[in-house]
Amino acid sequence: MDTLLLSILDEAAQEARPLISHYKVGAVGLGGSGAVYIGCNLEMPGNALNQSVHGEQFLLANLLLHQERVLQSLAISAAPCGHCRQFCSELACADRVRFVFGYRGHDEPEVFSLAQLLPARFGPLDLLEDPSAPLLLEQQQHSLAWTADAQEVLQQRGNDQGFQRAAEAALQAARASYSPYTHCPSGVAFVTSSGGVAAGGYIESAAHNPGLPPLQAAVVGGIVGGCLPSYDQILEVVLVEVQAAPVQHARITTAVAASFSEDVRVTVLHVTRQ
Repeated sequence: MDTLLLSILDEAAQEARPLISHYKVGAVGLGGSGAVYIGCNLEMPGNALNQSVHGEQFLLANLLLHQERVLQSLAISAAPCGHCRQFCSELACADRVRFVFGYRGHDEPEVFSLAQLLPARFGPLDLLEDPSAPLLLEQQQHSLAWTADAQEVLQQRGNDQGFQRAAEAALQAARASYSPYTHCPSGVAFVTSSGGVAAGGYIESAAHNPGLPPLQAAVVGGIVGGCLPSYDQILEVVLVEVQAAPVQHARITTAVAASFSEDVRVTVLHVTRQ
């Protein structure tokens, strides 16, 4: 199986969009179901580099989209950066994941554990108030309901089917998002010029910085779903987040979306916890 995963790396890297560095990264993972998933790096021109998506982050977001609960193996062409090692620490199965490296010129792949790649790491159990809380890839279910203002917007645009689909998809993404540290669930969905809708949920990290914003998670969904050949195909972005939450994504989502197209529309719909 390791050889198979490594053989797909070049194909995975061809999906990358490194529009700033021009350096393509591919990642391939084996899910608990036995299905194989890909990841690649994405960069957002006109934005800070911390708005990029690393290949391993893409892969884990892809697993979430397909409701995989376990990552068995992760194949990459070289050692993962510290950012991705920390991000992988969020996995409930982190200690069981096999990291497979296929160095050029080596006859046999090398296999490592996360403990070997990131010894004495800072992780979820160092920060969580409830050590039994579900971790990344485990089922999350935030009970959220539209505010009165959001319901009014939804009613006003009742005949806009694309918007209605995006709003519902963003709500479901927020309900399934991973925010155990701030308790600020959020989700994004967008509508493309072809009528496609893709969504993704916020993913936090105990170290905070290697998290994945909901817009980028939705972009992963669009690429995986085949409805986002380029960023400028996005017509409207719908962000769902908790009203007056300590962590909010409205400003940065609006800024990044504006870099995709001057005409992109961003709609923020607030929810409350039930």
